[in-house]
Order: sequence, then structure tokens, then C-alpha cells
Amino acid sequence: MARINSLEELKAMVSPITIYSEYLHLVGSGRKRTSLCPFHKEKTPSFSIDVEKGLFYCFGCHKGGDIIKFVEEMERCSFEEAVSILARKGGVDFSFQKSERGSVEGKKRERLIEILSTSLEYFKKSLLNQDKDGGVLTYIKKRGIPEGSIKELSLGYSGNKGELLSLLLKKDFTKEECVQAGVVREGKSYEYYEYFRDRLIFPIFDLQERVVGFGGRTLTNEEPKYLNSPETPVFRKRELLYGLNLSKEFIRKENRAILVEGYMDFVSLYLKGIKNCVASLGTALTPAQASLIKRYSDNVVLLYDSDEAGKKAMERAIPILLSMNLNVNVAIIPEAKDPDDAIKILGVCEFKKRIDESVSFVDFVLYQFNLQKMATLDEKLSFLEKVAGDIAEIKDPIKKEGFLNEISSRTGISKRTISKKIDSLEKVSSSEVIEKEKEIILSVNEIILIKSLLTFNREYLSLISAIPKNILSTLNTFPLIEKLLDGQEITGEEELKTLAFVNNSCHEVVSENDIKGAIVSLKKDFCEKRRKELTAKMKDAEVKGDRELVGILLREINAVSKEANSIKMDEIK
Repeated sequence: MARINSLEELKAMVSPITIYSEYLHLVGSGRKRTSLCPFHKEKTPSFSIDVEKGLFYCFGCHKGGDIIKFVEEMERCSFEEAVSILARKGGVDFSFQKSERGSVEGKKRERLIEILSTSLEYFKKSLLNQDKDGGVLTYIKKRGIPEGSIKELSLGYSGNKGELLSLLLKKDFTKEECVQAGVVREGKSYEYYEYFRDRLIFPIFDLQERVVGFGGRTLTNEEPKYLNSPETPVFRKRELLYGLNLSKEFIRKENRAILVEGYMDFVSLYLKGIKNCVASLGTALTPAQASLIKRYSDNVVLLYDSDEAGKKAMERAIPILLSMNLNVNVAIIPEAKDPDDAIKILGVCEFKKRIDESVSFVDFVLYQFNLQKMATLDEKLSFLEKVAGDIAEIKDPIKKEGFLNEISSRTGISKRTISKKIDSLEKVSSSEVIEKEKEIILSVNEIILIKSLLTFNREYLSLISAIPKNILSTLNTFPLIEKLLDGQEITGEEELKTLAFVNNSCHEVVSENDIKGAIVSLKKDFCEKRRKELTAKMKDAEVKGDRELVGILLREINAVSKEANSIKMDEIK
């Protein structure tokens, strides 16, 4: 695989016509091609592509840029992710130019990714080498997974012989690194053993399609039945979705995501041709996962297990999805215990019909109340108690008004009363849920600076190093940023969590303009804070009648205001 180090080389190595054709139906020949714009609705093509330069421009919505910008927009991803996607499509190994000082933390993350990638290859080969009548292949066949789909899903098998650890040690990885990657554990007697043993392995990929963790289904009676990788610097399950690497294009094309809980639910649907599905790693849905879905579609259909636990999980997921301004429907299939069971019982055609007939979250709650029959006032109030918190999460006033009208019509309770109930209801808001889930609150500027330092780009490092320390020190993450600037090893648990959050964040962006914009914002904020402090002192001096001090402070205020106005992005160097 060719290795390149500059964006210009990358652009030269990939074929613009090939990349654009993966997303669009192109018309024309020669240098100029046209298509319907993917960024706005139109009937006449106004989206133009210059094949030689790799540039695009829409004369309708006026979006334009190079091939990297196009992938950013289509994948709804960061600059760095778009570059990685292009490099993969072009069959080249691209790396950002690294700082001479380097970053111990970044190198450590690369090592962990290498361990996980090596482990996945071992798991895959281990599965292929199993006896056809053995336990794991018998289980796969029993679950209806064709032999040819094993490779497509990158499924694997973890034995119990300890061979993986030996392989990793031979490749010069240390036992400590293997523990940090989540594939090995240290026992009480200081012995090391493999984390996944005798399990069917489901690899979990991030948005750059790097394997960052695993899910394992036991083939014995060992508990738990499903085991996820432990939290690591590269794996935070609350910020990842199983199968998204395979289904994101289908979700975008269908403009709808079918959200299931478990690995096998996803596998069963995907292999039956229901490609626009994704799974929440068998755990409760989080705001970060909902935000990931939002990248590819505004529409979600929930399809969880039909037992009480599944219904409760859907009730918890609904307000989280609504808080992301997603349109939420629920598929009701009472004759099946889970999605895997549903598609086998109904068949593909009937299953698709049930998805198309999925009901709004309001109808789902009504369904819970004796199939929409609410005879008594207590039943109506109980229903209102349950649905009011969900309605409160809806940001769109028109959409909220529509649901208020519907609830009023169904219950006979006035809209005004329902609105009062929503306002007064003591329920944990989505914003509180987000804080609890993330446990990390970062400003956009902090995310940009930290993510930039993790790319090892010499120019980025120079820009951030030039920020005055008295400005950087106002950030909560200043100690972490300082360590990254100095190339120090990051070992603190909270700092490692912060790095993992930034790495997997849906808001991660890395470009020179992003950094310059963050620096401008930080400097202007610093000036504004200083101006307010001086203004407060001047007012105090006026009250005391100290004219001399008032004059001094006024001159300082004017100087700070002048400094703030002079801060321009094109002057950041």
C-alpha cells in the first residue's frame, strides 16, 4: 500500500469521478458532470462537478468545495474522518505530518488500534479454522448466518487456549498494552488471561472504520451471555453503534434508521436485506448514540424486544431521541419476542410493511394503555404523566403543537391543561441526561484544540503553542492541553476519558480554519471578560468620586475594546 503524507498527494491518488459516482448519479461526459444536488431538494440538476480539479458547486443552494469537503458533507463527519475515508477508498496509507516533539498519547492510541486490528485478524482466522461440526460454526448455522456472510460481517471466534496473547507478545506488544486495549486482563495472582474466551466475536468499528472494540457472545453457559470490551482510550460504548460502518449509506438513502438493541438483531435484519438498521451494543441508548444517528437521518424507528424490559428500554430511548430533534416511531410486532424472531416469523415483505406502519411515540404509549382504550380519568392522567415528559423534549414548536392537539383529541383534556402539565412535570430533562451520560462537558473551542493536538500536525501545534498562557489557562482542560503540547504521557483516568470523548465526539473537526476560529474566539472571550471587569471597577470608582481612576480605567477599557476589534482570523499565525 502506497504511503503518502500530504493532502495534495491524496487528492492526486483518488479518482474524483469514482468518489462522486459512489454517492450520485452523474450525467454528462468530459470535464464537467452534473447531478441532482444531494444537499437540497430539486427537480432539475444544478449540482456541477469539475472532474479534473475534483471540485463541486451547486448553483441552487450554493454549497461548494473540494472532494474532501464533499465527503465531509455526505458522511457528516470531521475533516480528519473524511481524509481517512478517502485514503481508504484510494487504497493508500495517509498520515498527517507529525510534530518533531511528537505525542506519547497519540502513539499509545495508535498502538492500541494496532493491537485491536491484530486481534480481529486472529479472531477471524480462528473462526475459519474451526471444525465445521464445532460449537461456534454450529451456533452460526443455527442462527441463520450464511457461511458467505461471515467475512462481510468480520465475525470471529475467541478460543480458550491463550494463543492471542502469545501472538501479540511476538509482535512486540507488551502485556500492559494488551490490557489497555481491552483484549487481555490481569488476574489476582498477576497472571494474564484473554478477556474473550470461547465466544463468537462481533467487531465494533468507529466512524473511521477502525476496529476499536468487540462484543462477544458466549458459546457455553458463562455469564454474561454478551460481553462488551471494557472502556479504553479508544472504546467508549456509549458513543458507538454496532453495524453503523455497514449501514450508514443505507440509512442515508432510506432516510430512516431502524434502531435495535442487540448484535444478533442487527445481523439478522441486515442479512435479510434490511440494511438501514443499527444496534446500541445491547445497552441502553445514550445521547451520543442518538447524535450519531442524526448524522445520517432525521427519522428513527425503534424496534426492541417485545417483553417488559424491551418496552421500558424504548420508553427510556424516546425522550433521548426526541431531544436530538429526531422523528421517532415505534414498530409494534407483538407476535415476536425480538427483531431477529420477528423477521423470521413474518418474512421480509411483511416485516417491511410493519416498519412502514410503525406508529408515533404517542401511539406507542397509547398502545401500552390497553390498546388505546382509556375509559377512566385516572387512566387518562396516567397516560398524560407518561407522555408529557417526552413532549417536553421536542424542540420544534410546530411539531410540539401537533402532538399537543393529538393528545388533547385522544384524551379530551384541553391543550392548555396539557401544556401546564408539561411545564410543571418534574422529570429529568434531556440536558441533564446528556450531562450524566457524558460526565464530560467541553466547549467547542476545547474540543477543537485537543483534537488538533492529537493529529500531530506541525502547523497546528505551532498555532496552539502561540496562544498566550494567560488565555489558555482559563480553560478547564488547560492541564491536559499543556501536557499534549509538551508531548507528555497522559495517565490520569479523567484525562484519558476526556481524550476518548474528544476522539469519538460527533463534533470533532480538524482544519486550520477551525483552529484559527477557536483562537479568535478564545482571545475575544478573554478581552470581553477583561472589559467587564474593568467596567465594574470604573462604576465603583464613579460611585466613590475618584475621577482620576475613572479616567485610567476608561483608557484601559478603550484599549481592550480596540484589541478585541483588531483580532482577525487571517492574522492568526
